[in-house]
Amino acid sequence: MKKILFLLMMVSAACLFNSCSKDDDDNVVEVVPKEDNNQQTNNQVEEPRYYVKYEVTCTTSKLSVNRTYTFNTETGEQTVKSVNSTKTTTWEGTYGPVKKGFQTSLRCNVETEYTSSCHGRIYVCREKEPFVIKAEGTGNTSLNLSYKIDF
Repeated sequence: MKKILFLLMMVSAACLFNSCSKDDDDNVVEVVPKEDNNQQTNNQVEEPRYYVKYEVTCTTSKLSVNRTYTFNTETGEQTVKSVNSTKTTTWEGTYGPVKKGFQTSLRCNVETEYTSSCHGRIYVCREKEPFVIKAEGTGNTSLNLSYKIDF
């Protein structure tokens, strides 16, 4: 019984030493960190992306009044015309991404000789941060707001 146990231990040891032989070192793959492969790409800092949200609420004393919203987006100036059958309407839109230095602009015109009021806001967020009010104002038949992204 001792001979069998001794023989099993010898076979196990031989297998262990054989699996750790020098021949396996030929198959070693060297892993080079990414930063060493392309230092120029890693030195470039990505500019943060910004998003702009425009929001306007208009109230008029008459139904079916024409409203025109003009605003800046990443593709240029856009215009939306609206005729609503209610006295109070809200329009909003979110656009981007844009870069730091982008000039936001929001204009609203209400075509009526009756009493009207417009309240608008421009919000901006950077990457995944929350939106923050950067411009706000009120007007009667027109409203003009702007803000240049500088943070």
